[in-house]
Amino acid sequence: MSSNFEYMPLMNGNRAYIRVDGVNTGSFKTSGKTTLVARVGPRNSFMNRAAEFTEKGFPSKTWEFKYNDPSKASFVLLISKKHMFGGDEEIGEVELKLSAFEPNTVVSQEFKLLSPRNQSVPASVRLSVHLSEDGSCPFCAPFGGKLLANAEIPHKKTYFN
Repeated sequence: MSSNFEYMPLMNGNRAYIRVDGVNTGSFKTSGKTTLVARVGPRNSFMNRAAEFTEKGFPSKTWEFKYNDPSKASFVLLISKKHMFGGDEEIGEVELKLSAFEPNTVVSQEFKLLSPRNQSVPASVRLSVHLSEDGSCPFCAPFGGKLLANAEIPHKKTYFN
């Protein structure tokens, strides 16, 4: 039994911070000036979390979301080619489980993307992930964190296919 001076928080302060540090479109045809769109977040809300950037650059956005249990949490990253009309064209995606990332450090890693089309060279993305379980600010943690396990959650199909 807890005393009046102790309490249980309603929700912990665990936060995931994700940055896209670079994208390689592989054999997906682009012009070198293509506008890309990155969407990052939990599967139920990642489509609403978009950032545009040029093919030679990377998004300036840091994605953030709360989580309770890293063994039950994941996020989706989807990269698409922006089209003015007809909707964006998916280049590839990956879903990653949070429990694979070392907490309270910054883990930088490259991941291959699953494409809805057969690509001879798959697209890839370089991510930095900071799981803040100690209340630290985004990316205010030691760099050089490690993957503790395979982070990828395999899927036979992509979100749009």
